Amino acid sequence: MAVAQTSDSTPLIDSLSKAYKENLNKNPQAAKKAAKEWLKESEKENIKLQAARAHYALANLANISGDYKSTISNTEKTISILRELNMENGLSACYNVLALGYKNLGEYPQAMDSFMQSLNYSKKNDDREQEAHTYQNIATLYVLQKDYKKAAENLDRAANLYRELKDDDGVLITLFNFANILKEQGDFFEARKHYQTVLDYRTQEGNKAVIAYVNINLSQMLVEEARCEEAVVSLRKTLALLKALQFNSDTAIVLNDLALCESKLGHTKEAIAYFQQALDIGQEQSLLIYNSNIYKNLSQLYQEEGNYKDALYYFQKGITTIDEQNSLDKEKYVAKIQERYETQLKEARIQLLEKEQKLSEAELQKAELTVKRQHLIRNTLIVGFILVLLSLIILRLLYIQRLRVQKELSLQQEENAKQKINQMIKDHKLSVIERYQEGQDEERARLAREIHDGIGSDLAAIKMAFEHYAENSQKEPQSKRIAEAIDNACIDVRSLSHQLHPLSFSEIGFTSFLNDFVFQISKKANIEIRTFFFPEKEIDKLPDALLADAYRIVQELTTNILKHAQATHADVQLTKHIDHLNIVIQDNGKGFQKNKKQGIGIRNIKERLQKMQGTLDIDSGSGNGTSITIDIPII
Repeated sequence: MAVAQTSDSTPLIDSLSKAYKENLNKNPQAAKKAAKEWLKESEKENIKLQAARAHYALANLANISGDYKSTISNTEKTISILRELNMENGLSACYNVLALGYKNLGEYPQAMDSFMQSLNYSKKNDDREQEAHTYQNIATLYVLQKDYKKAAENLDRAANLYRELKDDDGVLITLFNFANILKEQGDFFEARKHYQTVLDYRTQEGNKAVIAYVNINLSQMLVEEARCEEAVVSLRKTLALLKALQFNSDTAIVLNDLALCESKLGHTKEAIAYFQQALDIGQEQSLLIYNSNIYKNLSQLYQEEGNYKDALYYFQKGITTIDEQNSLDKEKYVAKIQERYETQLKEARIQLLEKEQKLSEAELQKAELTVKRQHLIRNTLIVGFILVLLSLIILRLLYIQRLRVQKELSLQQEENAKQKINQMIKDHKLSVIERYQEGQDEERARLAREIHDGIGSDLAAIKMAFEHYAENSQKEPQSKRIAEAIDNACIDVRSLSHQLHPLSFSEIGFTSFLNDFVFQISKKANIEIRTFFFPEKEIDKLPDALLADAYRIVQELTTNILKHAQATHADVQLTKHIDHLNIVIQDNGKGFQKNKKQGIGIRNIKERLQKMQGTLDIDSGSGNGTSITIDIPII
């Protein structure tokens, strides 16, 4: 974790930190012991920054060894301490490890959110090394989702940054991940070449962790190629290394692969034993995705043995483990196993009935003639009655069906009419709002021209006349103050003219213009207003019409802050996403009650957003400041 160094330490803490770093890749258990002692000593001495670094070290070790819940809990504690210390340096690394924990638990949305946080902090603090690490890990998330194109793009970004930083170790990690993509795409020949290069370097270093990971992938390719006997030998060697390192989650993966190979070789008992070992680890580590696959593999083995009861049990266990929806294919599969199991029970019952039938066959034959006569008479009466009843029922159903169709048609026509009316009302409202805002913009433009061409020209003439007068008269302090006042008036008139009707943003740059506007208004008031743009160049490229609306919204909200909020600090943040522009404006003012009648400014903003199909969210409470979030679609 890249955090600022501090003198708040002790010789014991320094030695424990050094022991952790030396054993991280060679002896993870020794590293873990050192990290725990490091944390204990830091808490004892009440050195919070060292406690944060120790939590981060434990999170990193947990991620390597497969204890992903511990990864998340320790990383969250690190983030909490850093925020308490008001330290941003190091948050990028924390969110990167937090994302890896979520990714390995299969919680992909939370993982991507944390990766984005990591990128934001790394760019904000110009931490290019951590930025490269984040791109590298985002690529592994895309590999899991089988989006190899995006995975390769992120690996290219990481590799370029590593080369600029001359980080050979980072380039080597990138090469390993490129090999993973080639493996997933089935290009085993090229993948082996890259894996071998990484293996040679890591063997020289003695990095046992990476050696284990490379061997896992080499073994898995043998499994994919159906070279099961070679794969079993390779997997057993890898298993011994992983057990020595106590990498539990990876051990579960290798046990699963061993079981698959043994199954393909016809060694069913050995396969089931390996699956059970993998399952024990998966349950202990809460590896839901691995558990589900193991359950399904066990179900397949029991099905092949004809043990449909256990096959059904393990298949249902795999489905419920990850709370998947019951798709049609899964229902058919379960039904098939259920049918086979019930068929076995029925066959057993039939055999018992056949035995009983043989014992009473003579008696049944005697009664059969009597029953047949009775059945013939009864069936004749029943058939006649049923034919009459069916005719009546069919006529009744046809009549009811006709009434139902007529009713549905009437309801559909009524619903269509309502939708058309609602759409016409909505279109009319939007048209009124659009014409009103166009009128406002035209009136602003007219006022801007009047101010610029009228008052601006008059002030310029007054300035020239006064300068001429001042040259012919004696220089006095009063003359200098009058000249400064005229200059300030010219600047205010020009600023007011631009605010009413700014130039095309494509000519001056939207972010530059907005920065200038915020600077001007904050200079006149006792308030600090900061602006943030993510990414700035992409925002400047947005259409002028959208940027004009965004400018009016920011102008209205910042003016409200100056008039009503009594704030000393405010932030204006614009973030361009793929399909919308996000605006967040926050202040530390007195806030307001949501149920209070809203002013004209907020109503104007809502009408403008309604025209653009945007959204507005206000978070405010009395004395707690105000946060306003706006999303504008990018069409």
